[in-house]
Amino acid sequence: MKREDPIESVLAAFDSVNLVALGERHWAQEDSQFRLALIQNPAFPQKVNTVVIEFANPIYQALLDRFVNGEPVSAEEIQHVWRDTTQPGAFDSPVYEQFLNTVRAVNAKLGPHARIRVLAGDYPIDWPTVSAPGDLDGPMQGRDRSAATVIQREVLDRRRKALVLFGAAHLYRNRPNTIIDLLKGDSPAKWFIIVPVSEPALPTITANSASAKEPALIKLAGNPVGRLPAGDVLEIGTRRIKIIDGKPVFQDGKPVFIPVFEVTSKPETWGTLCYTSAPPSLYRFSHRPVSTITPNTESKFNAVVASSTA
Repeated sequence: MKREDPIESVLAAFDSVNLVALGERHWAQEDSQFRLALIQNPAFPQKVNTVVIEFANPIYQALLDRFVNGEPVSAEEIQHVWRDTTQPGAFDSPVYEQFLNTVRAVNAKLGPHARIRVLAGDYPIDWPTVSAPGDLDGPMQGRDRSAATVIQREVLDRRRKALVLFGAAHLYRNRPNTIIDLLKGDSPAKWFIIVPVSEPALPTITANSASAKEPALIKLAGNPVGRLPAGDVLEIGTRRIKIIDGKPVFQDGKPVFIPVFEVTSKPETWGTLCYTSAPPSLYRFSHRPVSTITPNTESKFNAVVASSTA
């Protein structure tokens, strides 16, 4: 049986949907390598004209546009995009800088109207105005809504197609107020959603067809993986007891955990990008001088949070 190429499968998904969401495990090199290979595929800019990313503050959208279009932007300037988000330090890994550099390199070979636009999907937090813990309530609670608004305005309303790169927890259909949940209903959004997994149950799922460098894309429709408890396949946060009419469900005296199908809701539009059972390799900066870090957003965040307990 011929192994399905996951890159080709993702590209083919754009023939029937306008949004492909690729969940990520923050800082994971394996996830980074896959998305870099995806956007460098010659077919990618022919099918997709927009990428929406979690690791960027919309306040710097104009700067981001200039950078990916090849205009002169210093390293010190562009770092504001991913370092001054609502999550200080969360994107302090070379994988995010590499992604933007790769889009810039891909666009350099394309005409102005064929270039990939990268949209900042985080909440547009303005750190100079943050001085008290209450100032963080809106930004922290409004992240998914901000991303949904950007996708609606810049992608769906303009009849474009987009690759959406966010942590997988933002992509579950039955978790209230995720990006997917907020764009359901009357929205023209048609999704194919992929989440990366590398948990103990995977060797039996992948039948040894996956490796750290060559993941296997498993579509949930008609696949036994969909019947497994979500906690065995997806992230730990999905391991919730099944509730019916407000009461937990038990079987043989044991709680029943939510299966993958119920987390994803529409298995025909879901897939898992399976690696080996080893945990992801996290790519951190090493020996990075403090002088290269953008003005102390992380320190300010810590100070504001600390003030709430003083």
